[in-house]
Amino acid sequence: MNGPITTEETNHVSNILKHYAHAKEKHPYFCDWAGPDASNAKDREKVDMCLGRARERLASATRCNKVGWDDILDCEVWEIFDALINGDTANAVEECYDAIAVLLRTIDVLEGRQKLGKPETKGAE
Repeated sequence: MNGPITTEETNHVSNILKHYAHAKEKHPYFCDWAGPDASNAKDREKVDMCLGRARERLASATRCNKVGWDDILDCEVWEIFDALINGDTANAVEECYDAIAVLLRTIDVLEGRQKLGKPETKGAE
């Protein structure tokens, strides 16, 4: 992180912890699998195809200035699966945090702290 932690960031952390604790308590049964089977050629093929399509949709949306948070999140989710299919758990964890960041920025938009569209400042993306 750059600079001091803001009040908004502190609120995000607090809310995340509350929601995380609630989810663990309310839904102790979480899921049955965490990712594709690296030894399964069909899983590999599906991840490659879906990640490619997600990236194409994001590139197309970017060209049209119609990027939605879900376009970005979709890419992040398939990047998690791509890391898992390649046996790179550490990178998969980083991609999970990237997905979380997309959702936090979406919250910022919904709560008025993040503007939509391309930034006005040079070099910001």
